[in-house]
Amino acid sequence: MSPAEAVLLSWSFPPWLTAINIFAALVYAQGWSKVHRLVPDRLRLIHLFSFLAGLASLQIALSSPIDAFDAFFLTGHMSQHLLLMMVVPPLILLGNPAIPLLRGLPRIAMRAIGRAIRWKPFAWLLRVRTHPALCWIAFAVTMIGWHLTKPYDLALRSSGWHEMEHLTFLSTSTLFWWPVIQPWPSRAHWPRWSMILYLPFADVVNSVLSAFFVFSGRILYPFYLGMPRLSGLSVANDQVMAGAVMWVAGSLAFIIPAVAIAVKILSPAAPVRFPCVRRPSGINSRPHTFLTAAMCVLPLAAFAYGSLTTRAIDIDDDEPRAQTVSGPLLITLFAPREPMRAGPAEFAVLVRDPQSNVPLPDSSVQIAASRIGLGEGRETISARTARTTNRLLHGAKIDFPSRGTWEVDVTVEGDSAREAVLAAQIEVE
Repeated sequence: MSPAEAVLLSWSFPPWLTAINIFAALVYAQGWSKVHRLVPDRLRLIHLFSFLAGLASLQIALSSPIDAFDAFFLTGHMSQHLLLMMVVPPLILLGNPAIPLLRGLPRIAMRAIGRAIRWKPFAWLLRVRTHPALCWIAFAVTMIGWHLTKPYDLALRSSGWHEMEHLTFLSTSTLFWWPVIQPWPSRAHWPRWSMILYLPFADVVNSVLSAFFVFSGRILYPFYLGMPRLSGLSVANDQVMAGAVMWVAGSLAFIIPAVAIAVKILSPAAPVRFPCVRRPSGINSRPHTFLTAAMCVLPLAAFAYGSLTTRAIDIDDDEPRAQTVSGPLLITLFAPREPMRAGPAEFAVLVRDPQSNVPLPDSSVQIAASRIGLGEGRETISARTARTTNRLLHGAKIDFPSRGTWEVDVTVEGDSAREAVLAAQIEVE
């Protein structure tokens, strides 16, 4: 397997994300089918495609190789942020999701949500939450705040904070794009022409942040200095490239909608067409019955499959604990951050060519651990091979039975009979 093939195979299967996406797609499809029969001018096929494309983009952003390599490349991580902020929310909102999602739910849930929406305090909160001024501020604060050095470093070193970062990006960006798209049947707070200013002002924030990446002249995120480089791209050049991607793609995401709104406002007004309301008669209930059954079964099946299958090792909570050039190979050992507790622990090994930094995913890796300080009869434990999310890495699990100082030995056999050894001391509490 070549490094390129390993990268393409670096997909994960997040159970919660996959189950929620499947459930949302089926609920929307059922609701869209019902509403489309009544008001076909309000919900067309393009709305269905847009909503499903938004869910697909969300799945790609959080389970594809983009996510698997975000700890190695700032450019990839910025691309993931762009998907979460500039692609997923607009596509979902373009699907006019409110009514289809509501109508796609079971009748009991639909009535309960309908009563909650009609409750005056809740309705007022929804109205205030989508005010353009608050949406713009929330978006700008989130974008700037998470790209400061300490919050960004925290997100990279903790999977929990990393997920919180993604959640805030997605939620505040959905609010930001709400007044721009104004999905049916919501009502606008400001006149339509105000969006021509709303979007370029957001682009100013994006451009200033991107320019800081490109022209700062220093490494903004020291985390990447401690990570192995998988190619000839240096940390400094990776930062410049990330800023350029963010600058160009982000600006286009803001400017193109602003121009489209301006053109639409300046174009001659089209004759008003009232939506055609059809009274459904003799509707075949089989598609809805099938979607209802699938809505219950498929998300649960996806969640069960993702939960019961062996979880792939992810290095989001790990750090490079040791690295050495041994013979013709460069070996890096990733281990959980200290303090480590007695019990199961996950390790990952990256094998590279020391001259080119090209990963060697076909190498044979064996890991064992021996407790130090027991004289000649040292206790030795062999590791169990485990699958990794990032297919360039070799994974293993060791069950430490007790506290103490352990030596983790890594033996690598590469092609052409190349062999290398790495030893690292691990403190287990």
